[in-house]
Amino acid sequence: MIRLDVDDESLRSIRLALSPLWETLGSLALLARYRGAVPTPYTAWVRQTRRAVPPKLMDTVVALVHRRGSPFLRDARAYVPDPARASLQEELDFLRRRCDAGEDAEAQRVAGLVEEYWDRALNPYWAAIRTCLEEEVLFRGRTLAVNGPEAMLAELEGRVLWQRPRLTAPYHLDLSRDVQRSKLVLVPSVFSAVTRIFTSDEHVTAMSYQARATGFLHSVTHDKPPEPDTDRLALLIGGGRAKIIRALQVPKTTTVVAQSLGLAKSTVSQHLGVLTEAGVVWRQRLGGQVFYQLDRSGFALLEQLGD
Repeated sequence: MIRLDVDDESLRSIRLALSPLWETLGSLALLARYRGAVPTPYTAWVRQTRRAVPPKLMDTVVALVHRRGSPFLRDARAYVPDPARASLQEELDFLRRRCDAGEDAEAQRVAGLVEEYWDRALNPYWAAIRTCLEEEVLFRGRTLAVNGPEAMLAELEGRVLWQRPRLTAPYHLDLSRDVQRSKLVLVPSVFSAVTRIFTSDEHVTAMSYQARATGFLHSVTHDKPPEPDTDRLALLIGGGRAKIIRALQVPKTTTVVAQSLGLAKSTVSQHLGVLTEAGVVWRQRLGGQVFYQLDRSGFALLEQLGD
């Protein structure tokens, strides 16, 4: 368990950042942890990745992460994501420049392995993953701006709990830290449901957390069968609601849903009311707008019947 006692100055310094490198490390930790069956929503991604990544490369990079023996990967886990470095290449180049001269050859080798793994395992889905994470940052950022940092922390996913002044989160080690006059960086991740990345020093504390739309990963990696003669989801809940469920894999307002589906706003609003009451969709007001998105049960319903 991670326990962070956060002072007011650090609360005011909270920022959100994306990191292709942290997504890569999280995905490798998933592969290292599960050699056989994996939990939803990672099943299809793991199946496709095991086909796409050559066995020798897979065994090498997974072993590096599992043994934690590479100085370069230790630096990668201690790396603090920064919006100025938006690509994996930029993050790896930053880490390479920090290596001692004696470690340069090893760093180049490991970075090359990571890049090759990325190209085969994550890059094919990165546009969709990045969109999900950008939506997450936008959504949390609005909460931060409108309602303040404590409201934003209180709503984080993945069993992250905020009870002033303490932020707690599941972790494979038992750690307690005082975050005082320090930057606090929160990094949304679709792989944080399996493994959390955490780093801290006197100047900055950074931690990954599970992006709310993690369940969407199933829909972008699933091996699509031939078009069915019938839409099972529509048969169960109706065509309009089935369309709305498919549209809400990232947060949207009623107006945006109505425009994207060509439905009347009043019709969408009625369907959203039913879906929210059923616990399939969650809603949150940010300023003058109300956003809707699938809850866990909604993603599960989409996974089982939505293809």
